[in-house]
Amino acid sequence: MKALQAKLVSDYFDYLAGSFPVMCASDEFHFLPRSQSASRYYDKLDDLDADVIDEALLTLREFQDKFDSLAAHENDLEGLIDLELLKANIAGILTELEIKESWRHDPLLYLKIAFIGLDHALTKPASGPEERTERALARLSEIPRLLQQAVDNIDGVPKTCRQAALTMLTDCKEYLAQISKGSANLGFGRFTEGLQKVFSALNTFDKFLRGLSPFSDQLFVVPALEATLKDHFLSVRSLPEVFQIAVEEWRENLEQLEELQAKIDPGKSWRDLYHDYCPSDVEKIDTISLYQREIERLGSFFRDHGFGEVDRISLLELCETPAYLRSVRGSASFSAALSADDREKDFFHITTRLPGNRSQETGELLKKRLHREYKFLAAHETFPGHHLLDSIRRELENPVRRQIESPLFYEGWAYYAESLLTEYGYVDSLMECLVDCKRRLWRSARCQIDVGLTIGMLTEEDAIRLLTTAGFAPEEADRQVDHFRLNPGYQLCYSLGRYEIMRLRETYGVRMGLDWFHRQLLKGGELPFNLIEKRFEAMELN
Repeated sequence: MKALQAKLVSDYFDYLAGSFPVMCASDEFHFLPRSQSASRYYDKLDDLDADVIDEALLTLREFQDKFDSLAAHENDLEGLIDLELLKANIAGILTELEIKESWRHDPLLYLKIAFIGLDHALTKPASGPEERTERALARLSEIPRLLQQAVDNIDGVPKTCRQAALTMLTDCKEYLAQISKGSANLGFGRFTEGLQKVFSALNTFDKFLRGLSPFSDQLFVVPALEATLKDHFLSVRSLPEVFQIAVEEWRENLEQLEELQAKIDPGKSWRDLYHDYCPSDVEKIDTISLYQREIERLGSFFRDHGFGEVDRISLLELCETPAYLRSVRGSASFSAALSADDREKDFFHITTRLPGNRSQETGELLKKRLHREYKFLAAHETFPGHHLLDSIRRELENPVRRQIESPLFYEGWAYYAESLLTEYGYVDSLMECLVDCKRRLWRSARCQIDVGLTIGMLTEEDAIRLLTTAGFAPEEADRQVDHFRLNPGYQLCYSLGRYEIMRLRETYGVRMGLDWFHRQLLKGGELPFNLIEKRFEAMELN
């Protein structure tokens, strides 16, 4: 990388880390890069004052102009790819802050910053207990200021965001109660006053949200989804085209499910077969132990099947989803470390205890699903999915590709990784193939709902019908639709991302070999797929 470009890149990531330290340190905020400089600011929270946001928008456009200027004089393909990736990254931030204006409409943004920030202060690597205490106290003292900014900024809230924020508020209070109990043992006696002020700020925020009249979710997402697909993901697909890709995936998997059902038991529907299925060797093992065992097996298997990078991955801790994240994360989710620091861990979170007043029956259904799908969920989140991908990204020498993630590539790769289980023979029974196919049907439903609700190709009733057809109870289907609406543009990443990977693989994987394809795909960084294709074309010519 040329000196001028390297200096500008460093300034860009440092600026974002200083301005948005929590969001840059967490993978919850996919529109911002994982700027490793954010580790300097574990004692600060992001400032979302309206004037600060306006200043940030001006600064980001200045960076964009500078990257444009460099691109006009760049002849090296890899250098051009870096600059295109940086411009797409800025476009994603501008979409979030200027088009979507989540800081004006999404109360979840403030709650996530506050409590992910507090969690990081308590758990990220530190020189010792004193540093950890001081930065946790500093962030705790800033939470009331941040929540007051939310009250000042939010001038309207979508129905789904409002309800989710009220649920998360309850979970955040539970999380505070948990750390309050633990603070005395850790010597955090000064926490008491700070915790009381945060509880008070949460109560004030709760009253504020309940006093708002929510507006339709539809008004919140249409322009943002179009900009995200075109400018942030740099996808050449139109929204109707993405919808059609998901429809075709749906049809293919529905046909496969019916074929499998006929082979396994013609007297039962494939949904009954799925819900009745429980792998015989996991009935008596607890969920956490089951997944821990599976992670080890997957690592060993894929190490022997072309993924030697497994030997160089970072530490992974499997644990219960933190209370404050239970209502906004899936039942199985991955949280990547910010840096390659040996002291910092990746986390695989599993929700075995549901938030709120969910029934015991609902909890049992969740446990059955976690045990029924454990091989595919573990592969998606760990090997060869997110954990492997993030570990490779953090070790890249290129500072642009080391710090920028792409949701389209990220979720597309993890979904693709699941399909390797059957392709490589890790699973081979008809029932496991049925589980795999059912999960693919669900992914295609999510993509259709994400796009279809936004552009008017589906009604809410259509969305519920897709999910009930995919095997979910109406109550669960309704909850999922609400969850999808919290992050428009994210649900399409699974099906579209895997589709693009398979399209590239059909060309370059066949000609260059599958191991080569996987290696170059991962070591190139999480790029838009048109840029990956340019890299592969150049490699073939050389």
